[in-house]
Amino acid sequence: MHLKKHIKRTFITILALVMVFSAIPVATMAATSKAQTIQTIFDFLVDEMGLNSAAACGVLANIEKESNFNPNLYGDSGSSYGICQWHNGRFENLKKFCNKNGYSWKSLEGQLEFLKHELNTNKTDTGKILERLEDVPNTANGAYTAGYNWCYYFERPANKASKSEARGNSAKNNYWPTYKLVFELGDINSDGNINSTDALLALEYTVGKADFNKSQEKAGDINKDGNVTSNDALIIISISAGKLDIKDYK
Repeated sequence: MHLKKHIKRTFITILALVMVFSAIPVATMAATSKAQTIQTIFDFLVDEMGLNSAAACGVLANIEKESNFNPNLYGDSGSSYGICQWHNGRFENLKKFCNKNGYSWKSLEGQLEFLKHELNTNKTDTGKILERLEDVPNTANGAYTAGYNWCYYFERPANKASKSEARGNSAKNNYWPTYKLVFELGDINSDGNINSTDALLALEYTVGKADFNKSQEKAGDINKDGNVTSNDALIIISISAGKLDIKDYK
């Protein structure tokens, strides 16, 4: 009975902290917005296009170099635009596709939908890059290959060989460690422990005060219902207090 009261008090304390955090204005909106954009792109590549994590990391490394994830960026004296810096005729194709299908060509959503369309239809111009991405193994080296191939066959910048190598390394070293989807159930912050900190993170996520990558979403979804909710936070608290066993959820 004493343990039940302790768990309840701890959970109430965490809820109170979340309410306090919810009232604090976010001072780094630009950083948060960029992080959300990266996550949105990654999720689209994996969920909508069926790429594995390694392939998606290769694309992210290239988009970073092309536009720094800014969908409204103009380049080449105004002849290139968007997250992939579509140039000249491809820029016009972006506009035509979005206007025809009810998207804004200035929006991330419209550009991602056009990217999917372009990869599936314009295979000659893009070096059949989609097939190359679908063939990479879901490993760190696969992320390198995806980053290299995307630059070499799709973006095709000046000095593309050296730039392809650099972007391959970025995919492998900078993006793969975050997005490789290796996780331990319940350990949201990957510190090797399941405790109240993980429960707090789960609660912050449910009220929109924390952004999770795919690994964290998987780690936080203790009951495996497809969502991270306050129920998962309560289970994590109970596990940390010894009331429940993590083995029962694996």
